[in-house]
Amino acid sequence: MALLNTPVPYPGEIWVVVRFLAAQSGPVAYDTLRAFLEPHTRSSKNLATVHYALSTLRSLGLAHDSEDQKWTLAGCLTSLRPDDYWAFQAGLRSAVLGLRGHRPAETADDLRRALAWSLSRDPFTESFNWALVDSQHQKDAPDGELVFVNDTRWSPFTTWATALGLGASAPHVAQRYVPDCTCAVRQVITEHLSPGAPADALSVIRLLREQIPVVPGGALSEDLGYLLRDERTVGTAISFALMRGEHEKWLVMNNDSDAKQPVKLHDPDRLSVRLCSSITRQEFADV
Repeated sequence: MALLNTPVPYPGEIWVVVRFLAAQSGPVAYDTLRAFLEPHTRSSKNLATVHYALSTLRSLGLAHDSEDQKWTLAGCLTSLRPDDYWAFQAGLRSAVLGLRGHRPAETADDLRRALAWSLSRDPFTESFNWALVDSQHQKDAPDGELVFVNDTRWSPFTTWATALGLGASAPHVAQRYVPDCTCAVRQVITEHLSPGAPADALSVIRLLREQIPVVPGGALSEDLGYLLRDERTVGTAISFALMRGEHEKWLVMNNDSDAKQPVKLHDPDRLSVRLCSSITRQEFADV
């Protein structure tokens, strides 16, 4: 069942199930999960949130069950602490995007397609609601097909994108969505870059495209037809995230005058592109 379809639960509901499993010392019986998490449904034969959350986790390779219906976390969530939402977010994103040993699940095809479209847009100047997408952007995809099959996919999409660190609510416009992938970019940089050590900017951009392949220049984005002129051209979504990181002081960007291959950032406040040759991660304590 596609992640953007009902009755697939939203990530917040899935997190409740994941936390419960992570807090246990071993496999958990399905009936135990229902007894603790939805006691009001135990007398009903209808399938409810716990069932669909577990099915979604299983389809993404993040949980598995035994023959006697006992559940454990799997994949990126195997050793998850019950209080580590950051790791849950990163693990969920890896499963959806087919990273860290996960294969891209067919259930996430519609979500990946929508993410690739949204991250090709400009978070500096654009925000979206369904009415705007439906009237102006449904045929934006390079293959000419609809970005969203119907209006019921929009609300689940914005919720999933936000949970994956690949989108956010517009800060100053009610009921609008911004393709802001800052959270995911910060997680990747925190995991892969040593604090205080300047890293080659092009290498960092390649890393971000590898770890977030739905951004322009990433493999999944390119497979869907979203192409960049050259690899040194940084798309608007990554440019926005890096410049926000600089503003929030968890990274520093510099351009050396003798740099051979600086990357080209999109900066709406400049008349020309901004060049950057090195990116340095700052410790959280310094922020």
